[in-house]
Amino acid sequence: MRRRLATLGVLLVASACACTAQAELNQQGNLVVRFDSELSPKRLPRHRPVPIAVSVSGAVRDAHGGEVPQLRRISVAINRAGQLEDRGLPTCEVGSIQPSTEAAARRICGDAIVGHGRVTVLARLDNQRSFTVKGRLLAFNGPRRGGHKLILAQVYTKDPPGAFVLTFKLKRGKGIYGTVMTTTLPRRAWGWAYLTAFEMTLHRTYEAHGKSRSLLSAACAAPEGFPGAVFPFAKATYGFDTGQTLTTTALRTCKVR
Repeated sequence: MRRRLATLGVLLVASACACTAQAELNQQGNLVVRFDSELSPKRLPRHRPVPIAVSVSGAVRDAHGGEVPQLRRISVAINRAGQLEDRGLPTCEVGSIQPSTEAAARRICGDAIVGHGRVTVLARLDNQRSFTVKGRLLAFNGPRRGGHKLILAQVYTKDPPGAFVLTFKLKRGKGIYGTVMTTTLPRRAWGWAYLTAFEMTLHRTYEAHGKSRSLLSAACAAPEGFPGAVFPFAKATYGFDTGQTLTTTALRTCKVR
C-alpha cells in the first residue's frame, strides 16, 4: 500500500535554519511529561521524497520525585509530509511474537522488522518493593485490522525475563497531522507496569516487485527560494489511569538538499 500523507504545513525560514531540536515538556500539577522527535536525514530534496527514519521518545515523572500515575495510552501524530508505504513488505502477527524472546521474535518475523527502541518500566507488585525494569523494543510491520494498519512493538526484558506487545494502530489524522499512531497498555499489565520512558525509531528500506522501497519517505517542502523550513513535526498525547491527559508538540526543521 502506498499512502500519501499529503502536504506539509510550513513556517518558513529565510535562511538555512540553525535551530537546535529540544525535548518538549508539559506539566499538570506534579505530573511532568517529556516528548522528543527526530527526522533523519534533515537534508532532503525539495520535491522528491527519499527514505527517512523517524524517532520518537518520551518520559513521565513526578516533579517532586513521588509516584506517577499509570500511563495507559500513547498517541503520536506525525506531520502530513511524505509517504508511508508497506506494499510488498512482510507482516507479523501478534501470536507469532507473544510470548516470545527477542531472539525468537527475530527468527520468526525478522523480515518484518521496521524499527527498534527501548522502554523503562517501574514494576509495582503486591508486598514487594517497586523496582525498575529496562527492556529492548523491536517494531514489526503488522497486518490490517478493521481497516487500520498495525505496527507491533515487542518489549522484551532479560531481568526479570518477560515480554509484552504494544499494538500501535495507525489512522489518518486531521489538519497538519496525516498519520496518528496510538497504543494502549495491555490490560494484563495494568496491575503492575508503570511505563516511565520509551524511545522508538522506525526505518526500513526493502525490495518489492522489482523496486527499491522505503517504509517512510519525505521531502523538505520549503517553497522555491527558501533553503529550509521549520514545521510542527509531531505531537504526542499521554493518557493516564487518573483521567489526566497531557499533550506536547515538537517543532523541527528540514533543509533543502
